[in-house]
Amino acid sequence: MNKNIIKLFGVALVAATSFQTVAAQSYDNYNKRELLLQVLDQSRPNDYVPVFFNVHFPDKFGYKAVKAHIDWFRTTHVDFVNVKYEYVPQQVEINSAADFKKIKEVTPQEWVEQIEVVRQLARELKNEAFIIPTVYSPLALLSQAAGTWTASDPQAAKQKLFDLVKKNPEAVKPALEALTKSLIYYIREARKAGADGFYISSQGGDIDSFGGKLFRDLIKPYDKQLADAANEVAPFNILHVCEGGGHFSAESFNDYVDYPGSVINVPYHEFKGKSLTTQQVAKLFNRPVLGGLARQGKLYTGTLEEAKAEVDEILKNAPANFILGADDSIPNDSDPERVRALVDYVHSWRQTHSK
Repeated sequence: MNKNIIKLFGVALVAATSFQTVAAQSYDNYNKRELLLQVLDQSRPNDYVPVFFNVHFPDKFGYKAVKAHIDWFRTTHVDFVNVKYEYVPQQVEINSAADFKKIKEVTPQEWVEQIEVVRQLARELKNEAFIIPTVYSPLALLSQAAGTWTASDPQAAKQKLFDLVKKNPEAVKPALEALTKSLIYYIREARKAGADGFYISSQGGDIDSFGGKLFRDLIKPYDKQLADAANEVAPFNILHVCEGGGHFSAESFNDYVDYPGSVINVPYHEFKGKSLTTQQVAKLFNRPVLGGLARQGKLYTGTLEEAKAEVDEILKNAPANFILGADDSIPNDSDPERVRALVDYVHSWRQTHSK
């Protein structure tokens, strides 16, 4: 990206968002960065309950993408900035095992615009909150590169791809390796651009796709490298176990216990058999937990009072070190004003509901 364009982009962003700074809730009496770090101190419970809800913005790059992230952060009062990306330059047709050879590393130049979004968000918001980009798994990037996300029938396209992967696991390894290297490059460059940590989205462990031995032998060796890379360079990372349209069992999470990560986020509401509670997950992983709500729960389908009642039950039974959120991103058309009302309610919950 041309340096003059970057300079003008930044000036325009400041002008366009300055009015929101005035209108936003005052945070003079606390710092979100410090309060989020307090969650990691497991010697005592966090009295302030941080909140994280994220959506998928339609704009991926440039001014509109940055402004969308800032607007969401300012309007909803969530406690950190999650930077989304959903773009892989290469698009290849995968019809046989031989086609996996077409998948190559993403070149450094192809990451420039995405990293620039991180840089601009860090410049605007880093003093207020952590900047936490999402990092999809190598398996998810493979699915993107094969065009399943934009197919006329994404589920059928994904199933076709996954059938090929399961039938020819050795053939797909070079592709997963190339994509893993690409994502590690992105992690390191995004950190240099101002990211404080990463939302590592681990995919592939659900029973319906790659559960058990296949996950451990084929997916995990590449998947875990991203969590390791983030842990090496950044102080605050979230391990997100993504259900990806499948289902887990309580035993599935044993495969993730050795992944690094400051906080764990798992799909409590996508289970075959008995699920785990937030306290059980905290004990299993020995770290703070993010979550509690279903992504299309009462916050989306019910009234604000129903959503508050749901939150009451979650927080009554939550572990001592806890961040309220959902299993995954909430629907894109979620009402940000309703989200803000719930977020404000949660922030003071442990003070207003103390025994």
